[in-house]
Amino acid sequence: MTIKEIILKVEDRVGELSRIISHLYENDVTVPAFWAGKENKKATLRFIASDPKTAVSVLTGLGFKATIMDVIAARVPDHPGGLSTILKILRSAKINIRHVYPCIETKDAILILDVDKTDEAVKALKDNWIKLYDERLYKM
Repeated sequence: MTIKEIILKVEDRVGELSRIISHLYENDVTVPAFWAGKENKKATLRFIASDPKTAVSVLTGLGFKATIMDVIAARVPDHPGGLSTILKILRSAKINIRHVYPCIETKDAILILDVDKTDEAVKALKDNWIKLYDERLYKM
């Protein structure tokens, strides 16, 4: 059970993130989760879009080459140490987390996880009663 993450290499300049997100919103694409950071000389934007196909179309129209990959959306258990629970499950399964960031427009605490062994991570999390989200997350 995975969702689609869109990855872009963008210019590291003032207003670039705002410009990209504005174009997506103008095309009825919301962004409930994103991560932005500088890697080498370029900036990288990773995000979840409410409509991945439309998002890629908009980005292509802006001249970007978007990469899409499968990531996991996991609900953080609602108790003290909930984050630690997820991290311990993945550590026990010998799964490395490459990127992690939260959803910002959801009622529940949901983490987006890019891991080195996606199928094994999905199984380990499900086996430990962690709620995972599929494409329904796009519409939350």
